[in-house]
Amino acid sequence: MKRAKGHAALSASLLRRLSMLDISDFGPHASLLYRELITSASAGLPGSTIILAAAIVDIVQREEAGPAGYLDGAAFAYAGSTANLGWLRGRRNYLLHHEGPSDGLMSETDAGCWLTGDAERAVTALLDFLDDLRFAD
Repeated sequence: MKRAKGHAALSASLLRRLSMLDISDFGPHASLLYRELITSASAGLPGSTIILAAAIVDIVQREEAGPAGYLDGAAFAYAGSTANLGWLRGRRNYLLHHEGPSDGLMSETDAGCWLTGDAERAVTALLDFLDDLRFAD
């Protein structure tokens, strides 16, 4: 897949961290979207990357075929940074639900850089959440 015009792929170290995560404990829904997240992040599609990262957090918390089927609520309550996960949900909502002007969506000169930075932050928030659930190597 070609890289989107004006958008860079995520940093090599973050892409490596994203691809090295063992998702064998994920349910089928989270597994599918995680593989698509790797593709969108590598292709320089920051909007899709942000949306998928937020969706995966929600799915991992609820999909009974995955961690939600064997971890208790306390594990999820303490996983990840509440501030970063809150930011991720809010940023996803700005992309999906037009509620007014949003940085990076108004044809600004630096929009590509802003959105790529947001995508990096989204993936980091997701990976930190998963690390806290003990999905890290």
